[in-house]
Amino acid sequence: MKVLLCNDTGTKSHIGCLGVSDGHARMLGRAGHRVEHRYFVGELARFARSTWTETMSALARDSELAERIESVDAVVVNGEGTIHHNKGIEYLALLDLAKKKGKASLLVNALFQEIDIDPEVINRFDAFSVRDKRSLAYARSRGIRCSYSPDSILEAKFDSRLSVDFCDNLVVTDWVQIRDADVGVASLRLLASAPLLSPYRFFPIHGSEVRNTWRSAVQNLRTARMIVTGRHHAMYLSILAKVPFVPLASNSWKIQGLLDSAGLNQSIVSSFAELKTEIEKLASSPPNLAEAHDRLVSERPLSTFSVLGKGGEKTSEEEEVCRLESQILNRPSALARDRRLIAKRRVRESRAFLKLVDEEGNDGGLRGNKLLSKLRKVFRK
Repeated sequence: MKVLLCNDTGTKSHIGCLGVSDGHARMLGRAGHRVEHRYFVGELARFARSTWTETMSALARDSELAERIESVDAVVVNGEGTIHHNKGIEYLALLDLAKKKGKASLLVNALFQEIDIDPEVINRFDAFSVRDKRSLAYARSRGIRCSYSPDSILEAKFDSRLSVDFCDNLVVTDWVQIRDADVGVASLRLLASAPLLSPYRFFPIHGSEVRNTWRSAVQNLRTARMIVTGRHHAMYLSILAKVPFVPLASNSWKIQGLLDSAGLNQSIVSSFAELKTEIEKLASSPPNLAEAHDRLVSERPLSTFSVLGKGGEKTSEEEEVCRLESQILNRPSALARDRRLIAKRRVRESRAFLKLVDEEGNDGGLRGNKLLSKLRKVFRK
């Protein structure tokens, strides 16, 4: 089949986004489906309106979108972390429009939380699959037909190369911006409390070097002692690496959803005091990540696109990955915008870090160049 894939996250220099994008290309290619067109993350936001009717009208009026829908057999939306708290409605409207045009319509790999929509709209789709058990329960409680398939990052191709050796240190990832005031402060306080000669390592999941190194992420994390993260995909990476992690709160129930799906009974924390307690607890009694790993990995090959069956296109897994890379390179403005966003985040984080060190006076007497040296070691790109 020829496919239009929407909300592809391949333009983000983010390990999870790149992994999911890679996984989708591989699954579709293996099944003989060709992605003719992609709309990358944010590119359909211009169609979002305050009402469903207005959103549908805006989508229907766009001639380029109409031509692309007509040229394919199926329209697929990567739900990922977009469909929650009444966000991402334009993607649901797009699938409804495609279905009315006689196209197969699939919403896949979705978080699904607090969406005010007529269940029958989604029930008309050919497939709706969520990536966590909590979203599954919510959808079914609304009378929506739904299936579960773990996050598509499980189909990404990671390799055994090592690009960063964490030397058995504790690793702290970045976090979602909306949690700067609690999770961000807790993470930064932890980083600031580390000894200078044995620093906790800051490892951004969304970072400037990620596009070139993301396939090494699982292997890299195998060299860590423990991971502190508020990132959904960093939890997946930790489970794949079988390294204990402390889950931090995020902007939806995706953290708890993954814990439920992996069969892990861990507390989600948001304060520095809670974080210290959980680190001590995990150090003395780590969870059984082998079972969590096997539970998720046993779902492979994922059933994400099974409703499409076997396609008849002359393509392959590697051809679809190459097509994806080509389409990403054709979005230079999106890539540049993401680089600017990352740079702003690193500046914000480093300023907050310095402020904490200065206010709490827990820098071990460091000032001037020594403090800046510590900062540079912590906030690697």
